[in-house]
Amino acid sequence: MIDKFGRKVNYLRLSVTDRCDLRCNYCMPKKNTLLYPKSEILSLNDLKRITKILINLGIKKIRITGGEPLIRKDISEFLEYICSLKQKGLEEVLITTNGTQLKKYAKKISDLGIKKINISLDSLSSKKFKFLTNGGNLTEVLNGIYEAKKNKLDVKINTVLLKDFNENEILKMVKWCADNNFKQTFIEVMPVGKLDLQRSNQFLPVSFAQEKIKEEFGLDPIFFKSNGPSRYFKTNKLSNIIGFISPLTDNFCSTCNRIRVTSNGVLYPCLGDNGSTNLVNILKFDDNEISQKIKNIIFNKPEKHLFSVDDKTYINNRYMNTTGG
Repeated sequence: MIDKFGRKVNYLRLSVTDRCDLRCNYCMPKKNTLLYPKSEILSLNDLKRITKILINLGIKKIRITGGEPLIRKDISEFLEYICSLKQKGLEEVLITTNGTQLKKYAKKISDLGIKKINISLDSLSSKKFKFLTNGGNLTEVLNGIYEAKKNKLDVKINTVLLKDFNENEILKMVKWCADNNFKQTFIEVMPVGKLDLQRSNQFLPVSFAQEKIKEEFGLDPIFFKSNGPSRYFKTNKLSNIIGFISPLTDNFCSTCNRIRVTSNGVLYPCLGDNGSTNLVNILKFDDNEISQKIKNIIFNKPEKHLFSVDDKTYINNRYMNTTGG
């Protein structure tokens, strides 16, 4: 699928639930009033149908997200189904998780042939982790991460940079990832959803982390491409790979190849735009007609987002847990 700006769209981020067993305070409020009614969450059959249509249209890579995807009760059955589609044009299945369920699911994920997994982890301090996640257990998450490593999953750690919170852990996390042979990515906080916290008080540019890492370990850009928008570097002293995602200070919209589908079936061609289409409303049509409608939606994918950390967010009716982290 090609949009009107000539970008090839072949990557789907699919949210299978908007529920999460953590409450990271930059993602959504502790009491989230915008969770979808359970009756609106896509059934397993609808998930299967939508993904099959999108693969037939040219989607080559699918990342399963949430909320926390591994808390969905029928997640094993869906993962089995989607991995079976590798014989029908799908090249890669990936998962983004907070790690709380990995002790239980890592072997299953590995056995299905899923090779890469992204794990959100913003602090290696139990106290800070508990505060940030509103009660999360760091030991539980670390045990899940080590279980993923044990089962030979290619682990990448995603860390959201937060001013006056985890900037003093940047070097510690780089060393920990290097010691465990984990890739990692540092991400600027994204202003999605209205929170009590001021985004400008949370915001820390990736350039801050880059300079800190460069000074301690040396840092050089490398030609390395993943499924997402990270720009990658390699440290001189540790030889580990580090990515940086900068939606605010240096956006990557010109090369965006992604679309998102929420757990209630809403297709967002752009994370940072309110334009969307509820696919549930067109599931009554046959697959060919649905395919044509989706192609038209993709063709009109916005050129770029308009994120700004200094402005009030213009995305108020959803949080990051809705469209996937």
